[in-house]
Amino acid sequence: DPVRSTRMDDWHKKAGAKFEHVGQWMRAWYYPKPGESMEQAVNREVRAARETAGLLDASTLGKIDVRGPDAAEFLDRIYTNKFSNLGIGRCRYGLMLKEDGMVMDDGVTTRLADDHFHMTTTTGGAARVLDWLEEFSQTEWPELQVWFTSVTEQWAVATLSGPAAKDILTAAGVDIDLSDDAFSFMSMKEGHISGLPARIFRISFTGELSYEINVPARYGAALWTALMKAGAPHGITPYGTEAMHLLRAEK
Repeated sequence: DPVRSTRMDDWHKKAGAKFEHVGQWMRAWYYPKPGESMEQAVNREVRAARETAGLLDASTLGKIDVRGPDAAEFLDRIYTNKFSNLGIGRCRYGLMLKEDGMVMDDGVTTRLADDHFHMTTTTGGAARVLDWLEEFSQTEWPELQVWFTSVTEQWAVATLSGPAAKDILTAAGVDIDLSDDAFSFMSMKEGHISGLPARIFRISFTGELSYEINVPARYGAALWTALMKAGAPHGITPYGTEAMHLLRAEK
């Protein structure tokens, strides 16, 4: 089986991360300091995300570009909830079911234009979901004009969570207004961080103030390094998949 790694992989290795397989991906599991047990390391990572700031490499999330004049109608049919009434620049959680009514996958989909959406899936479900979309497009609703492209590896993603997240983005040189009125929860803005072009999604999987920052993959390591540098005065802490699961379960 191929082993897939993110653009931040070298940084994780140098930081002493322990890894786990998620699908074909190698993901940072936790970052133990000398003498720390796994439990101690995970608790430290969780506490940082709650009290100051935590940074997660979320590049492995499945990402599918959905385009076409009937894209909104297609999403209305493929998800359990509605997407045709979603505003441009807004995000919505979607639930996808199999034909037997059992949950198959879930994720957040964002409307980029009237005929253009950015869909995210679970890390392990990306290929299965793309097959599912193609099957229904080609065999069930061929009259709909809609096209799908896997862009999972086109974007590197760093998720910044915690009370200091906004201050860290400001220190990193973000060029968009981060105020709640200008950038509300479940919305997306395009701009730059440290000069890097970015799509910033205000989505939270930790229950804290969070920004899911997508940059073209070749800038992934540069983004991660810039955020760690800007966050150092705030005690920014990288956290892995174990802390991610704990943070979500707590909330």
